[in-house]
Amino acid sequence: MRAHLMWTLSVIGLLCSATEVQAQGPATDAEKRRQFETRYPGARSDSPLEVPNHLIDIPTAGALPKGYFDVTLRIFGDGGALLGTNIGLSNRFQVGVNYGGESLLGEREAIWNPRVGFGLKLQLVEERWNLPAIALGYIDQGYGAFLDLSDRYTIKSKGFYGVISKNFYALNVATGFHAGINRSLEDADGDDSPDLFFGWDFHYNQDVSLMLEYSVGLNDNAAGSPVGRGRGYLNAGVRWEFARQLVMEADLTNLLQNKKSADQIGRELRIVYVESF
Repeated sequence: MRAHLMWTLSVIGLLCSATEVQAQGPATDAEKRRQFETRYPGARSDSPLEVPNHLIDIPTAGALPKGYFDVTLRIFGDGGALLGTNIGLSNRFQVGVNYGGESLLGEREAIWNPRVGFGLKLQLVEERWNLPAIALGYIDQGYGAFLDLSDRYTIKSKGFYGVISKNFYALNVATGFHAGINRSLEDADGDDSPDLFFGWDFHYNQDVSLMLEYSVGLNDNAAGSPVGRGRGYLNAGVRWEFARQLVMEADLTNLLQNKKSADQIGRELRIVYVESF
């Protein structure tokens, strides 16, 4: 099934790329307005990112431009680390892989994730001044420790998802809103409900942005869940665009203390490097 999905979306991505080439032409005044108003709010004028690719745990409808890739290192509790990359195959289609594990830092024996995480994102509608961006995607990479008995990550992967994103710039304030629905395939715990997620990013200036996101946790609120308490997952973070190609981020996760195994909020770091080829 996964191979069939990869093949189908890869073909769609190539078709999108061809369509973009054919559609190129002199920019009209309306197009210039669109290009101005749909820029990644608050980003540096030379940044390759028009909209954020993700917030903390949730995806957005933004995608990497064609020919760009990112390398992300995420460091989480108990010495865990996750390394991943996304590659823009067209301006609306990207693929990504992730791999990591627990106790990679420290003196305990490292516990590697059981498989490499894989992701796809296809932007169906590009954001315009009067329309949000819309994207469909798939990702099987969850976050935190992998629970062998339940065959799932502590924070379930999104699985199949759809998301919309809309950015606004007024009165020298730039902000973006994101909302989506997903169906995780990590349902061996018996909870196969679809879930909802929401996000908000506020750009203080060209260098610093604040993020807030909430996943309702409808797929992790059953009485027998090994993790969820039914409160959902609320995360917050601050992102610093240190340079055109380098972004650093500090996040506070599980603010509602939804995990049964944790009585403290999570503290994580993320470093993102963006480059073209």
